[in-house]
Amino acid sequence: MVDLFRRAETARDISVAGGTRSRAAPRFGLNVRSVNIWFWAIVGLPTLLAGVYYFAIASDLYLSEVKFVVRGPAKAPTNAISAMLSSAAAGAVSEDTFAVHEYLMSRDAVRRLERENDLRTLLSRPEGDLITRFPGYMYWRKDFEALYKAYSRFMTIEIDSTSGVSTLHVKAYRPEDAQRVAQALLTFSEQLVNTLNERARHDALGVFQREVHNMERQIASIQSQLTAYRINQKMLDPKSASAGPIELLAQMNGQLANAKAQLSAVVKNSPSSPQIPLVRTRISSLEKLIAEERAKITGDTNSVATALSEYERLDVQRLLTEKQLASAFTSLEAARLEAQRQQLYLETIAQPNLADYPLYPKRIVSFATVLVCCLLAYGIAWLLVASVREHAAA
Repeated sequence: MVDLFRRAETARDISVAGGTRSRAAPRFGLNVRSVNIWFWAIVGLPTLLAGVYYFAIASDLYLSEVKFVVRGPAKAPTNAISAMLSSAAAGAVSEDTFAVHEYLMSRDAVRRLERENDLRTLLSRPEGDLITRFPGYMYWRKDFEALYKAYSRFMTIEIDSTSGVSTLHVKAYRPEDAQRVAQALLTFSEQLVNTLNERARHDALGVFQREVHNMERQIASIQSQLTAYRINQKMLDPKSASAGPIELLAQMNGQLANAKAQLSAVVKNSPSSPQIPLVRTRISSLEKLIAEERAKITGDTNSVATALSEYERLDVQRLLTEKQLASAFTSLEAARLEAQRQQLYLETIAQPNLADYPLYPKRIVSFATVLVCCLLAYGIAWLLVASVREHAAA
C-alpha cells in the first residue's frame, strides 16, 4: 500500500511539473521574441544601415592638409596681473590666429571659393555619393546657405594651443580638388593677414597724420593773418618799424637833458643872460615833441605799442604752432617706425599636399562606433525596462 501511494504521488508531481512547463514554454518564447524585436530595432537595423552605407554607398574622400602659424608682435601687459598671466601662458595663441580661423570657416570665404574656384562643381563631383555631395539626395536645396553647410562638412581647422600651429583639413572627392581648395584657402589667409597689417598700420599712423595736418592748417591760417596785418598796417616788420620812433625818442630825451643842464648852468652863472629864454623855449619844444612821440609809441589807438602787441601775439602763436608741428612730425616718424617693426605675418609650415589614396571615410572605425553605440543604447534600455518590471512586481 505504501509503495502504491508513493508511486501515485510521484506520478501526480510529474504531471503537475509537466503542466507547469507546458504553460511556461509559450511565455518564455514570447519573451525571447520580444527581446529579439527590441534588439533588432535598437541594434540590428541601425548597424545594418551603417554597414550598407559605409561599405556599399559611401564614396572615398581625399585629404589635403595645410599647417601654418600666425606670428605677430607681443603685446605689452597693462598691469602686474596681466604680466603674470602672460608669462605663465607664453605659448598662448594670439587673437589674430582665431580671426584667420573664423574667416576660413565664414561665408565670405565660401563666396570667394564659389566665385574664384568653382566650389559648387568641386562639391558635386559624380564620384560623390548621394548623401554627402552637394546638393545630394537629402540636401536638395541649391542656394548659398546649402552650399555653406556642405562646405562646413568638408573643411575643418584645428590648433595646437601649445605651439600655436594651425592645421587645415580639406576633403574632396578628387585629390587635386582637395589640394586646389587648400591652396586657395591658404592664399586667402595670407591676404587677410596683409589686410590686418595694413589696417593696423593705418590706424596707428592716422592719429599722428591728422595732428600734423591740423598743425599745418593752423600755421597757414596764422601766416595769412600776419600777411593781412602787414597790409593793413603798411609795415613789413612792426618790430623794425617801432625801432625808429623809440630811437628818436631816446635822442630827444638826451637833448632835453642837455638843455636842462645848460639852463641850470646859465641861471647859476649868469642870471641875467639873454640865452635863458632861448634855452627855455628849446626845452619846451623838446618836451612837446617828446610827448607827441610817446603818444605815437604808447598811445591808445594807432600807436606802435598797439600794432606791435597784435603782431607779437600772432608771431608767438606761429612759433608755438611750429614747435607743435615739429613734435607731431617726430611722433609720426616714431609711429611709422613702430608700425613697420610690428608686423603680423603668416608662416606656412606645410604646403597643401596631393593625396595618394583616400583616407575617408573610416569605414571599419565608423561601423564599429555605430555598433558600440547601439549596444550601449540597448543595454541602457534593457536595464531601465528590467528596473521598471521589478518595481511593478514588488
